Formats: sequence, structure tokens, C-alpha cells
Amino acid sequence: MSLVGARSIISGLRRRARRATGGWGDPVRNPDASEFEVDLWTLSDFVLDKIVPVVGVRPYPLNELLLMTAAACRLKPSVVFDWGTHIGASARIFHECDKAFKFGFEIHSIDLPPDASHVEHPGQEHGRLVRGLANVHLHRGNGVRVALDVWRRLGQPKRPLFFVDGDHAYESVRDELGEIFSTVPDASALAHDSFFQSADANYNVGPALAIDEVVRGFPGRFKVIKSGLGLPGMTLLVTV
Repeated sequence: MSLVGARSIISGLRRRARRATGGWGDPVRNPDASEFEVDLWTLSDFVLDKIVPVVGVRPYPLNELLLMTAAACRLKPSVVFDWGTHIGASARIFHECDKAFKFGFEIHSIDLPPDASHVEHPGQEHGRLVRGLANVHLHRGNGVRVALDVWRRLGQPKRPLFFVDGDHAYESVRDELGEIFSTVPDASALAHDSFFQSADANYNVGPALAIDEVVRGFPGRFKVIKSGLGLPGMTLLVTV
């Protein structure tokens, strides 16, 4: 039997088990643990069944999907902000997490204004994967500024989660993360494209260097969790 066939059978058995027990339950087995842990069997099945068919394997390899899902499950944010995700891939992932585990958070997804000029401008594809979803709100403008403005308008909700996937430049990632953490005392953030390689690899290490600088600027504030199995990489900064 092929791996795909075996995985399909196992997933089918798990779906039956979930129906018999009334749903997913809480994937966080030990919320008081000092380490960041969740039930990865449940999450792997959830990601394969619900998210991968929606957004494909690009731009998020499975290990990054797991980190995003685990962040939502462990942190249970009051609201999620993301920007720079083009067609709404990350917003769709967070939507599926909220739908599966019934957290009740809303997602505010931000991208470039219609008249901006950029190689990754979404154009008419803006938010294609999340259009019409009741808990996803689409915005245009500067990512971090719009996100913080909305956060203030919402009454400064506790435990927001920010997903930063902008232009991947050292200065902009550093400034965006710095502005988030200077403004929101209990914010956590996921930063995309954070895999670090040597200069010989000809890969942009700006986000990785920016994250290190931000962590040094807020000593003792974060638990840092890196998905460093390969490109593009993702880092979670959890305010502790």
C-alpha cells in the first residue's frame, strides 16, 4: 500500500473517531507545561485533512503549518492580524483553526493598497482564499499600522497574535516587530521567511537577523520557537 493510501485510511479512521467523540477537543494536552507542546497527532491529521487541500503546500511546508496551528491552539489569541500573505493563505489557515477548535477569534488580513507598485502585489487576487468568510476582515494599507489601528478600535484586546510576512527586508521586519511589541504588551508574533543560512547560500537572511535584534531589545520577554527544517522558515515569538 502506498503512503498516500495508508494516510487516507488512517485519516478516515480518525474522522470516524472524532464524530463518535463529538469533535476535536482541546489539542493542548498540558497547558501548564513550560515547553510549547500540543497533541501533534491531532494537529497533523487536522492540517492534512483541512488546510493542505485549501492552500496547497506553498508557501507553507507541513512543519510551518504545524507551527501556525500549534500557535493558535496553545495561545488561543483574542484576535489575529496578518499581512503580506497575498491571496489570504495564512488567514485561511487561522480560519480553519478557529473553525475546527471553536476559539472564537476574528482575523484581520491586510495587504497593499490597490495603487501600490510591488512585485508581489496581489491585484484582483487579494484575499481570494478568505473572501466571504464571516470571521475574516480584509484591509488595504500599511500592515503594521492598519493592524495596530484596528487593535485600538477593537478596545485593545488581550493576547493578539500577529503574522508578519511583509517584504522580508531586515529593516522593515525589525521595525514592524519592534512597533508591535512596543505597543502591545502581551502580543505574540509569527515571522515568516526566517530560515538562516550563510552568505554563500545567496538567501535573504534579513528576517532572521531582525528577529534576533528584536529579541535582544526585549530581554526576557519571549520564548522563541523556530521552524528551522528548511526554507522558507518561520519563527514564533511568544510573550511570556
